[in-house]
Amino acid sequence: MKRLLEGWVAMWSLTEHPRSLALVRILLGIVVLGDFLIIAGLGLVEPLFAPQEAGGFPDILSRAQLPRLYQWLPPTASTAWLIWGAVVVSTLCFTLGLFSRLSAVALLLLSAQVAQILPSGDRGIDLLIRNVLLMMAFSECGACWSIDARLRTGRWEGDGHTIPAWPRHLLILQLVVMYFMAGVQKAALSWTPLGGLSALYIVLHDPSFARTDFAWLDRIYPVTQLATLSTMAFEWGAPVVLWAFYCRWTADRPGKLRAFTVRYHLHLWWLGVGVMLHLGIALTMRLGIFPWAMLATYPALLHPDELLAFWRRLTGPFRRDGGQLESGDVAGGSARG
Repeated sequence: MKRLLEGWVAMWSLTEHPRSLALVRILLGIVVLGDFLIIAGLGLVEPLFAPQEAGGFPDILSRAQLPRLYQWLPPTASTAWLIWGAVVVSTLCFTLGLFSRLSAVALLLLSAQVAQILPSGDRGIDLLIRNVLLMMAFSECGACWSIDARLRTGRWEGDGHTIPAWPRHLLILQLVVMYFMAGVQKAALSWTPLGGLSALYIVLHDPSFARTDFAWLDRIYPVTQLATLSTMAFEWGAPVVLWAFYCRWTADRPGKLRAFTVRYHLHLWWLGVGVMLHLGIALTMRLGIFPWAMLATYPALLHPDELLAFWRRLTGPFRRDGGQLESGDVAGGSARG
């Protein structure tokens, strides 16, 4: 028991380079910013955020408890634009890493207010984004690739000092739980062999979701069945990520399964399937920012040294040094997870 507790404390006490959380901050900020710019471009600021008396959808003034912002501000169309502007400014600050923690808190609270203004417009992905923002507010995600880093160290990439790793680990746990529960809740027979694994075929024939006419899928129905099965396997297989990180943490212990997991990087295979899944959703379905926001969290699944190694392999042909890694670049990634 003592060894278990010591290992638990050691895991949550780890430090690492901030690049993984910094990349999550930047990508997630871009997605949220894009979402609100699209809202303005479609002329939906007043319909979504203003009360009915000012031309909007929300029945704000008929509620017993008004959203906090409408307790402080008049129920007008101008207030709707003020709320939209506050979200955009806080998102921009968060993305650029200006007062990173404060801007994360501001965006979190504003998102919660938007959810109260129009509860029916609050999507599952919005709730996940608020969870991520809460973790970011307690992290040092602004220690790299940020205005904060530039002001503090004179370099956009910061001075390379390590930060607590627990916010990234907590975000990983959040993603694992979310994906696994998504698989558990897919209880319709269409997701199972008993229903012909027809779920994605059905969705892609629903004009409410499909981006185009997918009638041609009738000729390759087995492909949609394979996609349905792969989705279920991916979601039910989410706990493999925790197992993979545990194996890497205890890589010095014996065991063929542990050695296999570490050698073949099972968490990266799972992550790759997730990337393909969300890109497929983005290309075939109209689900808003969902696939892009999910992909924005994926850098958290990579140890900062893994992220660096991936970038150098990707850019290797264009680098003068051939993309070679300095010794120790990925040592921490293989051992610490």
